[in-house]
Amino acid sequence: MKKEILTAFDRLFEELPPHDTRILDAATGAGFTTCELAQRVKGTVISVDIDPLEAAQERIKDADLLSKVEFIKGNLAKMDFLDENSIDAVVSHSTLSSIPAETPFMLLHVLREFYRVLKPAGILLIIDYYPLSAVPVRNKPDKIAEDAWRVYKSVAELVGDHHHEELPPEWVSETLIDVGFTNVSHEKIFERTLDESFEEYIENMLEYIKEIEDRGLRKAFKSKIVQLEKDAGVYGKSSYSDTYCVWARK
Repeated sequence: MKKEILTAFDRLFEELPPHDTRILDAATGAGFTTCELAQRVKGTVISVDIDPLEAAQERIKDADLLSKVEFIKGNLAKMDFLDENSIDAVVSHSTLSSIPAETPFMLLHVLREFYRVLKPAGILLIIDYYPLSAVPVRNKPDKIAEDAWRVYKSVAELVGDHHHEELPPEWVSETLIDVGFTNVSHEKIFERTLDESFEEYIENMLEYIKEIEDRGLRKAFKSKIVQLEKDAGVYGKSSYSDTYCVWARK
């Protein structure tokens, strides 16, 4: 996990009670965030996911942190398993952008549930990605990065696979204020670049397009993806997807 995210966790714990702290990890995923929070907490991490992975629990077990973690299979949009005003902090890492666009009200319900379960003055920390941040001058590498995102999203939708949604931190902040949160702020913490991982990104897209039934469409996507790879090699690195933090209090 990148040092900037770890720094955000350190900052969070500086503001939390020193003992008997209850933290909600909103979406267990692979368990990395749960593990990092459990290493720091003097209390309990409540790790919730609608489809928990056994590998995540194994990761926590291998780190000898099971005594600090409570795993719950549940929907973040309806956490009737958690009482109102019962959580000191909510951490949402790569969760909000994973909520499908076809369920727009679910995102609002999730944010309202975050607010409900937090104690008064409880802290919400959102860490997520936004691939299309505004830049003063959009040069060729920036355009490559934007095109890569658009192509990936289009291919994923065609084959029925998941992709992250586009949630500007400004919009997230405004929505939190509408829900009732205070002291809302956001900041960019690092940029993802067209580095060696871009090759893996291209390979993944080339695998995805094999599932497209229409031969002409499949050929057109392949041509575009190959050209993106060539252009990235010529024009170098550029921001692919900024990572940002949003901080808020109940």
